[in-house]
Amino acid sequence: MRKASLWLLSLVLGCEPQPYLSPSQTAQAPPAPSAFVHFLVGSSASPSLTLALRDQPPTEVARQSVSPRLLLPAGEYALSLLGAGDTLLSSALRLLPDSETLLVAHHGVDSGGHVTSQGLTALSLGKRDSQHARLRLGHYSESAPPLSLISPSGDVLVDGVSSGFVSAYASQPQPVSPGASLQLRSPGQTAPLWDVTLPSGLPLSSSTTLLAVGDPNPLGIDPFSLLSFDEQSGQVTPLPVRPAAGASDGQIYLMHAASAVGPVTAQSAQGPLFGRLAYQQASSLAALPPGIADLSLDVASQPVWHGPVRLWPGRSWLLLFYGTSAMPKLLALPRPERAPQTVWRVANLIEGLGAADLLDGDEEVVSKLGYGTATEPQLGRLSQRTLRLRARQGGPASWDISFDQAAQAAAQDQVVTILLTGTMSDKSKVSALLLVESRASSAMAAPVLSLPTMPSL
Repeated sequence: MRKASLWLLSLVLGCEPQPYLSPSQTAQAPPAPSAFVHFLVGSSASPSLTLALRDQPPTEVARQSVSPRLLLPAGEYALSLLGAGDTLLSSALRLLPDSETLLVAHHGVDSGGHVTSQGLTALSLGKRDSQHARLRLGHYSESAPPLSLISPSGDVLVDGVSSGFVSAYASQPQPVSPGASLQLRSPGQTAPLWDVTLPSGLPLSSSTTLLAVGDPNPLGIDPFSLLSFDEQSGQVTPLPVRPAAGASDGQIYLMHAASAVGPVTAQSAQGPLFGRLAYQQASSLAALPPGIADLSLDVASQPVWHGPVRLWPGRSWLLLFYGTSAMPKLLALPRPERAPQTVWRVANLIEGLGAADLLDGDEEVVSKLGYGTATEPQLGRLSQRTLRLRARQGGPASWDISFDQAAQAAAQDQVVTILLTGTMSDKSKVSALLLVESRASSAMAAPVLSLPTMPSL
């Protein structure tokens, strides 16, 4: 009887039913929510940039190129942007589940075209519409004016996007044929700026982000350009950009600030531009067609500087010629607009002076101004006073600059640049000049006043 009971117990245990499993349940944990990322380098001082995200392999991308579509777990990431071995930017990136993000790297520049910062902007990619072609404009050309985008039929697609912003999507109910051109204009203006060719057109169901990148400075290392990012394929294409028919000429004027170089003449493909300019002389305005022009500066009929300049339609540029005969340099600064008061800036063109301060008593008017750079234009009255120019390296050296009554009168309500010129190899020849830019015209050279300058240390 005891054996029978044990056998019955073992039978019951052996026939115990298995726990119920719902068909919707699996033995494995559900997959983590994911997100997609594209990394595009629009503009940079380095030929390529590297994106580093927490726990992910680094992604290196060349300028005006884009990475493959990256699949990443959704969540928070520590982000670093590296170029030429240096960390250019550190930030945090949050990727939402099922999101798709375009990361656009773009640099900032000062008025002289020098790179000042590296930025990164995250754009969410939108949904495609089978009945429309969708298009938007991201403006990441820091010193370019606001831009509007005009369709081939003349309709305004995007009206006035300022630098640092992206427009909403514009929807086109009709496809845009391959080879058609869009147009860039200033907001509210009918005068065109640039024609932009679309080699692949805009078919229905497409979604495209256009990116304005680079620098409108005529001597910029990374010229203004437009990139097309196809949000479906993830491909980026540089678009042909050319001056539009009827676009206004650009203008340049030249200041000779190279103390070791003799008188210069300037010419382009259109012929001579100005008369002969000696050291500390400025030219009149010369008009050049927008787009790329070839410029040559000659001394005794021999080229001392030669290269291309790219002129933005309707904009005027001051070209500062400085340096030595062995290493001549050219700095392009935009001509500021006039205002109801004085507009002024300072440029350090003293050979061998790596950084300079300009003081009014104990107050620093300008601090750490590098060689071959200029301050941004400022508003304010320039009163009669004595300024102290102080070298920041290479031993103690300073000069007193007299901003006298004649200079005060010449600067009143004008656009002026204070030019620091000469060479540290002969401190007695360091000098300061006042260039009255707003007086320059096609018939009149910009006046140049010498500011009395004396070594003080």
